[in-house]
Amino acid sequence: MKLYSKDTAVSMIRSMIIRGRLSHAYLISGERGVGKKTLARYMAAQILCETGTGEPCGVCKSCRMIKNDAHPDFITVSAGGKSGNYLADDLRAIISDSSVAPNEGERKIYFLPRADRSLPAAQNALLKIVEEPPPHVLFIMTAESKERILPTILSRTVNISLSESGEAECLEALADEGISEAEAREAVSVFGGNIGRCLEYIREPEAKEFVLKLKGISAALVSGDEYELLRELTSLESDRENCGYLLAEFKNVIRDAVAAKFSGKLSSPCRAEAAGLSEKFRQSSLERMYDAVCEAEDRINGNSNAVLTLSDLCGKLSVNR
Repeated sequence: MKLYSKDTAVSMIRSMIIRGRLSHAYLISGERGVGKKTLARYMAAQILCETGTGEPCGVCKSCRMIKNDAHPDFITVSAGGKSGNYLADDLRAIISDSSVAPNEGERKIYFLPRADRSLPAAQNALLKIVEEPPPHVLFIMTAESKERILPTILSRTVNISLSESGEAECLEALADEGISEAEAREAVSVFGGNIGRCLEYIREPEAKEFVLKLKGISAALVSGDEYELLRELTSLESDRENCGYLLAEFKNVIRDAVAAKFSGKLSSPCRAEAAGLSEKFRQSSLERMYDAVCEAEDRINGNSNAVLTLSDLCGKLSVNR
């Protein structure tokens, strides 16, 4: 398992293993596509490897099972909510299961991808076990927005923040995946050093459609075409998960628009559109737009009615012109 731009996190876990100072809970945070799940699996291999050196040997039984997603002590917790949210019952099940001893070694690891999509009741259920887990239990969680994690849970975890790779390292990673240089450079021009998003852009037609939709929303906002803005926004009403991703990405476009006013680095896949927004709107208007998108994203992730939420967002974005 090859990692890119994760040396600091890997070294930290290795040091904790060697010194016998592992924490009982870790939270890996960062934007979609930066390698949170990949790092989580690598950390599990570090911790469960039979050599105990903090460096996965790749050949022991534990390492082989991790590689094949078959290790009985690396347990991925699935979200039971219709919108991919964790429900309280999903996490209460950990409490009873955690008392069972590990199958293979000394530890049992529970992996919670997108823990920030836990509803409040679910997070309170998780807090009960994270506060005082059995000695053999360890949690690895990921989050795109750690601000949605309860402070009481955050205070009991070691936070590992990930950012995108450099352009050269991203091109290397894409080459390792068999991607042509031309395709790789096109993807990097859109998503920078975000390896996961670059791979999506190259391999999944929906990813390119996603970027086009993001550009469409931005263009409608710049042109003042409220009907087109509403049409673009509500076209994803039946796909709640992608709707949440779209709003999260649109926040980055608005953030870039503000950054452009101060000659800051632009990192969204719609840099030209962000520059257009920056020229069109005052900073105060952009800040209100950002807040409106944040509110809509929270409502979508909280199972609010998508049509009403997106229609309301359209109105707020238009008012803030």
